[in-house]
Order: sequence, then C-alpha cells, then structure tokens
Amino acid sequence: MWVCDNLSSVVDKLDESIPLEGQVHSVNKNKCLERLRKAINVTHDIFNNGLCNRGRELRVLGLRKDQLPLPEYRYGYYHEGQWDRIREIVSPIMEQIILDAAVEQNLHMELIPNSVSGKIELQVAS
Repeated sequence: MWVCDNLSSVVDKLDESIPLEGQVHSVNKNKCLERLRKAINVTHDIFNNGLCNRGRELRVLGLRKDQLPLPEYRYGYYHEGQWDRIREIVSPIMEQIILDAAVEQNLHMELIPNSVSGKIELQVAS
C-alpha cells in the first residue's frame, strides 16, 4: 500500500474479506469495508497513475482533484507532483477509513513497536 505502513497487518487482514473484483459481500452490512475497497483502488491510482483512471471516485476520500498537487501539463509546461504533500493529505484519511473498517469487522488490534523502524504499529491481535 502507498500510505499507512503502520497499519499494513490490519489492511492485510481486511484484504482477506475483499474480493478481487466487484463489491464486498453484503454491502449494506459492510459499508466501511466497501469504502476501504474503493479507497484502496483510488489511492493506488493516485500514486501509480497520477489519478488518471479513477478521478471521479476521489470523492470516497472526501477530496477533489484540485486539492492534490498532482503532476500535470499546463500552459505547455510539465509541473511535477508533490508526492510527499499528497501522502500527507491522503494518509490521515486512509488511516481513518482503515480503522473504521477494522472496527466494523470486529478486528481486535494491539500496539506493537516495530523492531526495525522503532515506530509503533497497530497490528491485528492473535
């Protein structure tokens, strides 16, 4: 995933409930999980394609395209995207979407220090 590395084990566990294609099962009961599925697809498109394919779906993150400093050609010049700034904008939104889906799916989580980075990560409790 492009953002929220500290939640990777939670996302991996939630990903087991997300089909490879189409909506999640029982969308009405799994609204947060469906939102996560859409948000993951949009986030992938932002960082992989500069939001060329899923611009209309950006509303799942509560954003508009003009709020992200994406790369673009304008007035005959190429303007590079500000990827660190985009990550700063998208990360807290994705973090909340992930946590909402984890709560909806009744995942039990715990804080664990990462031995490599020293950062605290939220992991699914065993």
